[in-house]
Amino acid sequence: MIAPDCISAYIVRYRADGPRYLLIRRCSPYLPGTWQMVSGGIEDGESAPQAAFREIREETGLEPKEIYSADAVETFYMASKDQIVFVPVFVAIVEEEEVRLSPIEHDAFEWLTFEEASKRLVWSEQKRVLKQLHQTWQPHPLFLTNHK
Repeated sequence: MIAPDCISAYIVRYRADGPRYLLIRRCSPYLPGTWQMVSGGIEDGESAPQAAFREIREETGLEPKEIYSADAVETFYMASKDQIVFVPVFVAIVEEEEVRLSPIEHDAFEWLTFEEASKRLVWSEQKRVLKQLHQTWQPHPLFLTNHK
């Protein structure tokens, strides 16, 4: 078994004209200027779903209506640790549009269509997961996480 130490959370608002995906722009020393979904570390004693819920609150101020396991894992090589990283992916459904960024980490946000978000993301693994979510993901009780 491989225990993750970080998560990715794709935040979605459903509108009449289709889903909108939240991307936030990093302003911290690590990867400044890159657009991404919510991501962050799992703290001691915390489950991955709990970490996703906490990171969403900390980085965006949003309160997810529901959080689901996305049935996806991001994998990539992290040069700074010389390790292959496996990151569980979550989908958070929100109703509100107003985002309150953590100013030490992010300086901008946008709600984007799938096509717009795909162009904005830099990393191929993020684009792959976004495409998988957009094409196949549907809310299902089996994947609803207990994040409280």
